[in-house]
Amino acid sequence: MKKVQEYITFLSPEFIYVPFDKQELIVLPRSRQIYNNTLLGSKENGKKIFSPVSGKVIGIKDMNYSNYTSKSLVIENNFMEKREKLNPVRDLNKIKKSEIVESLEKYGLNKKINSKTTLVVNSLYDKKYDLKDMVINYESYEEILEAIDEFMEIFNMKTCYICIDNNDLVSINSYEKYINAFLNICIIHSNKKFKDDTCVFYSIEEILAIHKAIHLDYLYDNTIITINDGKSTIVKVKLYSCLGEVLRALKITYRGKIILVNNEEIGNVNDFAIDENVRSIIIKEK
Repeated sequence: MKKVQEYITFLSPEFIYVPFDKQELIVLPRSRQIYNNTLLGSKENGKKIFSPVSGKVIGIKDMNYSNYTSKSLVIENNFMEKREKLNPVRDLNKIKKSEIVESLEKYGLNKKINSKTTLVVNSLYDKKYDLKDMVINYESYEEILEAIDEFMEIFNMKTCYICIDNNDLVSINSYEKYINAFLNICIIHSNKKFKDDTCVFYSIEEILAIHKAIHLDYLYDNTIITINDGKSTIVKVKLYSCLGEVLRALKITYRGKIILVNNEEIGNVNDFAIDENVRSIIIKEK
């Protein structure tokens, strides 16, 4: 089997920048001390906001994200990863379906689904610029298949297609180990035939987040990005880390260069936070 490219882990940023819509929708403890997975409030659309680290809320700052600008809570990380409570792995045979659905809704993972809906899971791949899903598939294929199977059972769905690029041999080979145990899950290489009105679409990373929500009732609090400055570096980072801090920690030169996030040029890296939508960082000469 082809070996996956090794990646760097940077899960201890000094500060985290959590986006929000309105200050009146934010609810913080008086001490402003928070735990990992603390509920911080909600957005205008009702989506709940959680902290990916433990530490202290020290202020508010305008930050840029992959496709928007937002006011953000600045959290000073205490590097302790404290949680208010440690959730044991849940026995799915002993909890109600409504509890699982509640966890999915809590972390923004619920979509419009019925028993006739086809589940389509998209895995993206670019050999130079986007290796996120390849790494997730290689490391977590068992959890992904199990989460899909459990998700389909919850919503009485019949079929799932995992769409993997033909060139992503690492991902394809990873699933071949285990997929025969799941008769209603198929690997395909194009999603063009699927229509929005009969299908629900999830990313590979969202399925991994579903696994964590179902089994532990926790936020999936990190993401994987590919940085290319002439060579590709895969990095696992905390959600809402500052791009500038990540680049400095990895000793990647960026000053005086053009920086593209998901192929869109950005300005100050110190005003840019990495969310789950960031896949590719390209650094090149002007």
